[in-house]
Amino acid sequence: MTTHSEQLASLRAAVAARFRCVPPAQRDIVTAIPWLTLIRIPAPTPTGRGMLQPSLCLLLQGAKQMLVGADVLEYGPGDYVLTAVEMPVAGQVTAATAEAPYFGMRIDFDPREVASFIIDMGIAAPAAAAAEGQAATYVERADGALLDVFGRVLALLDRPGDIPVLSRLLKQEMFFHLLMAPRGAALNLAVRGGGKEKAIGEAIMWIREHFDQPLRIEALARAVRMSSSVLHRRFKAMTVMSPLQYQKHVRLLEARKLLMAGGVEAATVAYQVGYESPSQFSREYRRLFGASPLQDAQQLRQVHTEP
Repeated sequence: MTTHSEQLASLRAAVAARFRCVPPAQRDIVTAIPWLTLIRIPAPTPTGRGMLQPSLCLLLQGAKQMLVGADVLEYGPGDYVLTAVEMPVAGQVTAATAEAPYFGMRIDFDPREVASFIIDMGIAAPAAAAAEGQAATYVERADGALLDVFGRVLALLDRPGDIPVLSRLLKQEMFFHLLMAPRGAALNLAVRGGGKEKAIGEAIMWIREHFDQPLRIEALARAVRMSSSVLHRRFKAMTVMSPLQYQKHVRLLEARKLLMAGGVEAATVAYQVGYESPSQFSREYRRLFGASPLQDAQQLRQVHTEP
């Protein structure tokens, strides 16, 4: 019987083999399976910030650290990080070398896919207490059954004619193992769209779509049919941050995109993303990214233009 470490070694070797003909500077392989990306990073990275989309990333070699709100998530070979909602996060690879790169496999998914699978398979909703205090972004240890599915997903790349049919079935099998895992209750409640979880999803969507508008908690709570106190508590339980903190992170990440594109002053960007005070914008930008808006944009453009 194959052991967990043997399964992990086999997956690592298979991913490494697919990078042998890829230029060293190329970090990702976008595969013929639309939702599967292979990742290789040859050295530790500085902290990067961005919006983490609903996804599952299995780490095969190396180590990574992620900051979600005030929580620090650390994971290594055999662990996966899963998020069921869009989350502003900070992350960095902490262990990787040219000889032993960071290797990962990322599975992108739409939460509605998981919700549909739950309904079609008749999987019962967990008791609310089962996911109490669990965020919708978490790190979990992959068991042997889940690693086996990852192995069959990789093998499917060698049979392109089978991908349209079998990739869907393998993805659903992956959902099943994620839902049955110890932290699966948090995924189940986050995606099934019932009651308070649906309301929090609506609140997140409103903030993402109206990040440049003033956020009034009382009005948002009425819109999603919750009291202000319950909205604040449930929102923080799912995202590890308050609605106002979430909005601030989204604003600053959007501002960074605008600044990196160039041709616009920091004060103008501040107003575009919803700040009334450019000085407050600059303070919060520096606190999050470690540099002033102008300095950070210049550094980012330099990095992206270097050969």
